[in-house]
Amino acid sequence: MSAEYTAGMDDSPAESSVSAWLLFRVFFRIGMLTFGGGIAMLSVIRYELHVKHGWLSDREFWDEVTVATSFPGVIAVNVAYMQGRRLCGLPGAVAGVLGVVLPSFCIILLIVSLAGDFITHPVASRFLRGAAAGVAAQLAFSSLLFLRQIMHDRWSLLAAAAAGGLLFGLGWHPLAGLLTGLGLRMLLPYHRKPPVTGGSDAV
Repeated sequence: MSAEYTAGMDDSPAESSVSAWLLFRVFFRIGMLTFGGGIAMLSVIRYELHVKHGWLSDREFWDEVTVATSFPGVIAVNVAYMQGRRLCGLPGAVAGVLGVVLPSFCIILLIVSLAGDFITHPVASRFLRGAAAGVAAQLAFSSLLFLRQIMHDRWSLLAAAAAGGLLFGLGWHPLAGLLTGLGLRMLLPYHRKPPVTGGSDAV
């Protein structure tokens, strides 16, 4: 990542007008409006951080996603922590993490309290089927965004194809596929190219 990007990754607030309250609201909205979690959330996170607020360039966003997916834990929480800390120091990190986890926490508590009547209700069944379709669309869009970042890099495509072959062809554990793709790409030649930014940014 660039020096400008990592410069704000300390416990002191970055030189910006972004408040902890704004970060909380943005990540609360991300947590509230996104179904599927994980990779499915990336398109919404990118829209909020890059398209709507302009806190990150497209390249910086994907750098941040790379770091977030390289460490254990929920991707959205990792992104919320890094982005909050970069923009508003430790208070921003806490606000971002709380914002992104509170919606899921509250919704799960509500569902558990109503589980007996909610799960078996026909409306709930239709809602869950609709949510599954929406998650599939989010996953497809997020996958397309990932593909745009590597489609002009034959070595990255080769590493991705090798990892995919192990996962889908041989049924390897996802972690093995991840480590294989990571290891191959680290060993293969690397020439940094400008990110692909063409096309609509709308989610």
